[in-house]
Amino acid sequence: MPSTSILNHRDRGHASRTLPALDHGEYLAVEDGSEVILLPIPAGALHIGRGTAAGLTLDDVTVSRRHAIILHDAEGTRILDDRSFNGVVVGGKRVSSALLRDGDVIELGRVKLHYLRRS
Repeated sequence: MPSTSILNHRDRGHASRTLPALDHGEYLAVEDGSEVILLPIPAGALHIGRGTAAGLTLDDVTVSRRHAIILHDAEGTRILDDRSFNGVVVGGKRVSSALLRDGDVIELGRVKLHYLRRS
């Protein structure tokens, strides 16, 4: 059976770590110190902020207690600014609402999240 790898052995050797393939779904990748944490986005609404009531709590003073909401609508997956102080930036532009695409970089204060969609 032929190999399904797209990297040659030399490049694989340079990798710091290999991870299993992602299941179908939507994820947020969060840089947390020296690690990248991959979090699945649940169905319904995901509230993001510094407050303890948030579904995803980000412990950074530049993140508002109620900073953003990720939800699913007829067009796809959308992020909304939840009246945050520092705003929501997607792809380098401050937005009040944005439809997310695979690979989008989301900035909430100093925190960067990467939106990933696997279908």
